[in-house]
Amino acid sequence: MTPFAIDIGIGDTLEAINGILVRVHTERGEMWSSLAGHLEAVSLAVGDLDRMYFAVLAEIENVFAQPKPAPERIESVIAQATIYCTDGRLTLRLAEWRGIIEAAAFNHALKHRRYRALASTLRSIDDPLRKYIQRLYHLENGADGSVSNGGYPQFGDTPESVPHDRKWDLRTVLDLLKSAAAQLSQEEQPTDGVADLSEACEEAIRNYDRALSLALVQLIGHARQDLAMERL
Repeated sequence: MTPFAIDIGIGDTLEAINGILVRVHTERGEMWSSLAGHLEAVSLAVGDLDRMYFAVLAEIENVFAQPKPAPERIESVIAQATIYCTDGRLTLRLAEWRGIIEAAAFNHALKHRRYRALASTLRSIDDPLRKYIQRLYHLENGADGSVSNGGYPQFGDTPESVPHDRKWDLRTVLDLLKSAAAQLSQEEQPTDGVADLSEACEEAIRNYDRALSLALVQLIGHARQDLAMERL
């Protein structure tokens, strides 16, 4: 999955997910086979979204590591970062699957004590998945914590209650990137804003909460294993 083709990457992920869901619908087991497929789809989507997120930031750093970045590369990386922050197809699918997993966690079929661990694991998935989806919504529309002052924090601002470096994510980096690109189109020499992009990308990578993905992968792994052993 290349940083130049986030749109293709999202399409490939959706195609792989559709393949998973088509496969499980042809298997026996009805509801529980379908649940295993939805759990697998969540794990795949989260892993691919994470890889694409870091790939875009790495490409931004790479582009602006050059003394005079090529305009076509700047335009390309802006386009790909914008796609990641606006293409909500995977976000909508994750929200749909969250509802399916939550419904299964409280299904009457799991009321027996032998399914206690499975039910607990399924219920535990909801919180990290909810937070993961909220982070995607924020990247898409800036809800719940959008940054003022032109859309991105400026280095050297007066310290606030939220640590200054904690404000950076792909959305705020994209805003700074667009500002820097506009300046470069009018000036021959890189500006201070361009120099700040490397630091902004680094902070965005450090700020990414990997605990959500790690928790989801671990919980989903346990749930899928329990489903396979029980053969409900």
